[in-house]
Amino acid sequence: MTFTSLASSSHGNAYIVDDGQTRLLLECGLSFRRLKQLAGFGASGMDAVLVSHEHRDHSRCAAELVRAGLPVYMSEGTADALELDGAEIITDRGQFLVGTIDVVPFRTFHDAAEPLGFLLRSGVDGEVLVMATDTVSLAYRFPGVSVLALEANYDSAILSRCERMPDKVRRRITNSHMEIDTLCDYLRTLDLSNCREIWLLHLSDATSHELHFIHKVQRVVPPWCKVAACPKGG
Repeated sequence: MTFTSLASSSHGNAYIVDDGQTRLLLECGLSFRRLKQLAGFGASGMDAVLVSHEHRDHSRCAAELVRAGLPVYMSEGTADALELDGAEIITDRGQFLVGTIDVVPFRTFHDAAEPLGFLLRSGVDGEVLVMATDTVSLAYRFPGVSVLALEANYDSAILSRCERMPDKVRRRITNSHMEIDTLCDYLRTLDLSNCREIWLLHLSDATSHELHFIHKVQRVVPPWCKVAACPKGG
């Protein structure tokens, strides 16, 4: 199973998961036109779309994807916040199948109506991928995971030096996004014996440092895990 980042930032998020038989789009926070350009194929090239929450950088072209006839999965809270008819409603730990990929949504913690992360298990190769972005923490463990794609939004030390940042923005960051040390502490609790890749998502423009984040994560995971930060793209 492969994970490909098309865009990963507060300006737009979109990722593709493909197991050779089923191709899923995770997040659609770009214009429909730009999404098709970056993906290299149109809506017919995807089997379904999973949307974590309603914020525009994750859901921008959800309505167009629904109109194009794609199954677009999201929580009821997300659909209501988007005022979107025609979405496929899913729930925390409500398992469902898309082609050869088994999907288990799970609760995340963000300033959104009903945000979700996703565990994906391929029936083709048996690999397990977990994606969670825009969350201050994670409540679940994922045994046997092959690929992790997790938020690493900011560094508290860098944030503390942003003296011109309004207090309201500072509070929102710390109350709704994952700090790099929080991610590292979480990774220490996981069984990563089968994990081959860790992707860092949604790095902040102002309060992150890509190489610093990669090195921090490399120090707490097994040496065979590839660690990379998703390019902003988009």
